[in-house]
Amino acid sequence: MVIFFKFLIDAMLGRLARFLRIFGYDTVYANDLEKELNIDSIPDDNLIEYAKETNRILITKDLLLYKRFKDQCFFLEGEDVYGYLSQLRAKLDLIFKINIGKAHCSICNSKLEEIKNKNLIKDKLENDTFKYYNEFYQCLNSNCKKIFWNGSHIKDIEKKLENI
Repeated sequence: MVIFFKFLIDAMLGRLARFLRIFGYDTVYANDLEKELNIDSIPDDNLIEYAKETNRILITKDLLLYKRFKDQCFFLEGEDVYGYLSQLRAKLDLIFKINIGKAHCSICNSKLEEIKNKNLIKDKLENDTFKYYNEFYQCLNSNCKKIFWNGSHIKDIEKKLENI
C-alpha cells in the first residue's frame, strides 16, 4: 500500500519545502500562505487550522507549535536540509527519488507538464542549457510557468542523498 503524504512547512524551512516538492510531495509553504491570505506572518493557530482543513502534516522546528499539534505535526532538529530529510525518511519512511515528471514546481507547488518541443521555450533558456538538455518540464501555474530540467544541480542533490 502506498501512502501519499501532504505537507505544510513552517516558514523557517523554505529549502525543505522546495526539496519535498522536487521529490513529488504536495507541499505548501507557510510563506506562500502569507501571500494568499495577504498577511505578514501566519499565526500558529492559522497553520494548525490549515493543516487540519487540508489534511497535511505540519513540519516545524518550533517546539511550542509542535507540542500544541502533536497528532498531525512533525518536529525537526538541527540546521541542515539533508539532516531534515534524514529525519523525515526515518520517521515517515519517505522516498527521496527525483523524477521530474512527477515533481511539483519548487516555487509554487503546482504540477509540471512536459515540454514536447524544446524550441517553444528556447528564448527562456540559457544557450548551453538549450544545447545540452532535451527534456524540459514547465509549471502549469499561469502565474509561475517556471521551467525545469535534470541539470547538474539535480545530480548534486542525488549524490548528497546517497550519503544520508
